[in-house]
Formats: sequence, C-alpha cells, structure tokens
Amino acid sequence: MSFEQDKRSMYERRRNILYLVSHYFSIVGLTQSRQALLDETHLTEEFEVCDNIDLDTIYQEYCSYYSLKFGKQPRIVKKNESHPLNSTPALPQRKQSAYKKRQHPTVKPQPLSPRGEPEPESEFKCLGNNLTVSQVFNPNQASPSKTREASGMASAKVQENGASTAATLVPNLRPFIRLHENFTSEWKELADAVCRDLIKKDLHQRWDHVKGLDQPIALLKESVITPLKYPELFVGLTKPWRCILLHGPPGTGKTMLARTLCSETRDSITFFNATASTLISKWRGESEKLIRVLYDVAQFYAPSIIFIDEFDGLASRRDSIGEHEASKRFKNEFLALIDGLDSEMDEERVFLLGSTNIPWDIDPAFLRRFEKKILIDVPNVEGRMAIVHELLPVTMKWDRKQLEEISKRTENFTGDEIRIACKEASMMMVREKIEQNCETNGKTFTASSPDEIQYSQLLSALQQIQPATLPMIEKHREWNRNYGNKT
Repeated sequence: MSFEQDKRSMYERRRNILYLVSHYFSIVGLTQSRQALLDETHLTEEFEVCDNIDLDTIYQEYCSYYSLKFGKQPRIVKKNESHPLNSTPALPQRKQSAYKKRQHPTVKPQPLSPRGEPEPESEFKCLGNNLTVSQVFNPNQASPSKTREASGMASAKVQENGASTAATLVPNLRPFIRLHENFTSEWKELADAVCRDLIKKDLHQRWDHVKGLDQPIALLKESVITPLKYPELFVGLTKPWRCILLHGPPGTGKTMLARTLCSETRDSITFFNATASTLISKWRGESEKLIRVLYDVAQFYAPSIIFIDEFDGLASRRDSIGEHEASKRFKNEFLALIDGLDSEMDEERVFLLGSTNIPWDIDPAFLRRFEKKILIDVPNVEGRMAIVHELLPVTMKWDRKQLEEISKRTENFTGDEIRIACKEASMMMVREKIEQNCETNGKTFTASSPDEIQYSQLLSALQQIQPATLPMIEKHREWNRNYGNKT
C-alpha cells in the first residue's frame, strides 16, 4: 500500500510541475511552447494552477530558504563543459597595449528578451536601477520600420512646407510598456500598479464642450499644446510651465479640464491619472518607491502629463499635529521629484497638473513649486448661458426676457449645478410623458428630445436647486488674491 502511495505521490508531483511550467509559459507569452508541452504531456484543461503559487514565487522562496540556511545564494545553472563553446581550455589573456585597446574596443553583449532572443539595444531604456522597459508597439499602429519611414517622410514634409506644418502636433510614437519576467517581483508589481493609471482610451471630451473657462483653457494650451507645436519658441527662460494647480469650489470644472486635456492630446502626450490608492501603501518605504517609479515611467513616455485630483490629500501640511513619519518621507520624495522635472531635453519633459478644493491645506513647499495657481471660479453670465445653450439647444430660440430670467436664477451656480438643473428639467418632461401614457393606457413611448423642454420646466428645476458652494466662493477668491495668479 505504501508503494502505491509513493507512486501516486510521484505522479502528482510530476504533473504539478508540468502544470507550473505550462502556466509560466503562458505568463511569459510562449504560447507555441505551451501548446507543444500540452500536446506532448497530454495535459488537459481540467486543472489549473492556483492563484497563490507560480514558478517565480517558488524560486524566490527557495532562494530565501537557501540563503537563510547556508548564508549564500544558490547556484541554479552552471556551464555545460560538453558544449563546443566551452570545450576549449581558456588561455590566459595577455595584457593589451593602449594602441590595441583603441583599435579593438570591447563589444557590449546584446540584451536578451524573456524568450532568450536578442533584441536591439535601442528598444531598451532603464528606469531607475532595477526596472527596465522595452518598447512594444501598439498592434493597431504601424511596425517600427514603417514608423521610422513615416517619421522620415514627415520630417521631409516639414522641411518642404516650412511653417505650414509646424502647427501640427507630432504623434507620440512611444509604445505600450512591457515588463520582463527577470525583474524582482517587488519592482514589477510597483510598475504594474503605476501603469494601471495610464489612460489610453479617448474620453470624448473636446475644448468646444467646455464653456465659461476660456482663460484656464488658454493657459493649459500654452503650457502643453503650444510647446509641442512650436518648440523653437520655448527655450531658455521661456520654457513652458511645468506645474499648474487648479483650485476652486467643487463642480466648477477642474476635473473636466483635465479630461479634455487628456482627450485633446491623446495621440501626442501620455496621460497618467495618479490616485492616492495607487501611490499610498501601508508598507514602509513602498510609497516613496511608487512615486519614484511613476516619474521614471512618465519620463520614459515623455512628453507626459501626471494629473492628481484632490491634490491636498497627498500634499497636506507637514507641520500638522499627528503627521506620521511615513507621510513626511513620501512628501519629501515627492518634492524632490518635482524639482527634478526641469530637464533640458524636451523629450523628457513631464508636466504636473493638480486640482484641489481646499488649497489652503496644501504644504507651502508644494505651493511654491506650482508656477501657476489658477482659480476656477463660478461662470459669469455669458458662461452660464453658454452652458445652458450647450445642454439645451432649444433655449437659443427663447425670447430675451426668458433668457434674462434664467441667467438671474443661475447666479452663483457652478457648471455642475447648472447641468443638474437641466437634467431635472429633462426628467420632468419624461415624467409627464409617463403620466400621459398611463392615462391613455398606451404601450409605446415616443423618443424624448431636448427640444421639447419648456421654459416653465427649466424654471421649476432651477427653483429646486440652491448654490451649495456659495460660502466657499469668497474664501477661494480671497486665497487667490493672496497666493494665486491673476489670469
């Protein structure tokens, strides 16, 4: 009976090892090798590897155990003496003269991919000391050779047409990130967490959709878009702004400006939407590593934008009572990284965009590093009516007295509160249709249209909403007069 148990245990051990190898092949991307292994060993899809185990974890645990027991790292591989390259005895090398050293420079070994294949050195860029990123082109884009040909043709056209093509944004040909398996699991997990905040999709927000914020839009274009169109103008002292803080009451459009900037520059600039859940960790020293990795990846994909919403949550005052030591270390690392953003090379430029509702709680060191502190105030009369016309185009046909009454009722309203009022007016129209349908016992509904909204419905919706940010408006204006920038 014991023999049968030993035989069954050996069979299960070998089967589990084969499943682990198959799982590792799928992680690395060796699909053909994995399929060949499944066919040769007759493994089925009936079983799969558990979530808490893989070859990488087993390897690290074995190395830790061996190092703890013997005080040194284990040797996993060694040279094969029977190999033809290793069969010849190594002769002692004679010391070369300086002339021969100049004539025969040392050749650096070509880096290998996770599959063991040689890769061009130009496709690698170092991120810090332990992280490397290789360029992997988007399958929807052209191949690297075609991309280089297209860039060459584009440069030729620029030389021919001169200033006519200078106003066109150069597309960002940086590829998507790929992390190799030969890195430590710690740095790989940090980089994976940071890359999850990289926005690749189109948010379908355009400058024409933003109403009542002309001055902040002009400043964002001057800081991000214009330097890409005319790089020869932004040199020396006229380098573009590298840090901008948007502050104002909730609902005035700070996040909407960031969404629009992301959509408008999607093809030429990499956009990172950094959040506190990504950058803050409970483990000692990991938050500093996360912010460091974020800036390393952003510099690799430069020109890039790092947007941090509710910036006060990450950069509160360091002299406050009960401030933890880990929070101070994170803020010190963040401050050092912001100072290092001013690079002389345009392709490594990183732009920091922050937004907050309570700028007076931000540490003065962070405020000093923001070159522009822009107040996003409640819209004026023209801005409010532009928002209403954008949401409800039927209002453009109303008479002047009705529009004046609406502009009077929406005084001190934020853009989001005006949107809620327009939505409430649309819901009133839907409720009326439902009531009429129930009275006539109808089974079908006609499609609702914003052109059917009446003046009385919008007026009633405005009466139901009160400006909730009125106490904060004056406080923001006072802070902007003392510490902000007048646009």
